[in-house]
Amino acid sequence: MKEFKISTIAEYVEHIEKLAELNTYWFRGVPRTKQTPQPGVAWRDLYEDEGGLEHYFLVSYKAYLDTPNLNSWEVYALMQHHGLPTRLLDWSESALVALFFALTSEPNFNGYRCVWALNPFALNEKTIDSARIYCPSILENKNIASGDGNLNLDSYLPPNLAPEGIAGMPSKPIAIQSSQHIKRVSSQKGCFTVHGRKPDHIGSYLNDPASFHMIKIDVRTKSARLKMLSTLQSMGIDEEFIYQDLDSLCNKIKRNHGI
Repeated sequence: MKEFKISTIAEYVEHIEKLAELNTYWFRGVPRTKQTPQPGVAWRDLYEDEGGLEHYFLVSYKAYLDTPNLNSWEVYALMQHHGLPTRLLDWSESALVALFFALTSEPNFNGYRCVWALNPFALNEKTIDSARIYCPSILENKNIASGDGNLNLDSYLPPNLAPEGIAGMPSKPIAIQSSQHIKRVSSQKGCFTVHGRKPDHIGSYLNDPASFHMIKIDVRTKSARLKMLSTLQSMGIDEEFIYQDLDSLCNKIKRNHGI
């Protein structure tokens, strides 16, 4: 798997500019290079518990929403964005948002951090033989043509959200767009890969570095990490921008004052 090491925001932006000349990319920031792109259900081996986790969420979640009328895919995205293990994996269309997550997760860890870069069209061409990105939350007809025949996108939904009569879950992951109905998804320019039965990480399907690679962030000291975060903040990428709530505003104020 190809790695590209950077140590400054300028180097990072230069790398992203080169990618933009090649294709469309999605980005995922994580605090440790060993964290391969696998969703929570996969790396925790919770496939057998998925229905139970989902059930308890569905029983209670509407009490916490101002706009409870979400479709099944939006509910699934809500689970993921609030920390419930799912087969969804968060990506962002913004390389800077991904870098922010890489730098702020596990704040006490001093070591190489990582942003994964993915060509979502290449993934879908590899896994479903269709170089297109679908948004299942807005499609009325979820049946799409794939290399194995017709595929219903709702077959990727977890047990309690999938409609009756849907065929078995596919094995390979695909890249999907998310509707921007959920504020947190919208502010983070969120999109997803959704896994099927196989727990393999995204890199298992893509060997070409132009389709998938690691951007290794050299911030092995706290001062180097905070310096990069400060530069990001000067570019408008901070907690308040990412989360758009009062808790994040207060966290930003505390960080700026060294608290």
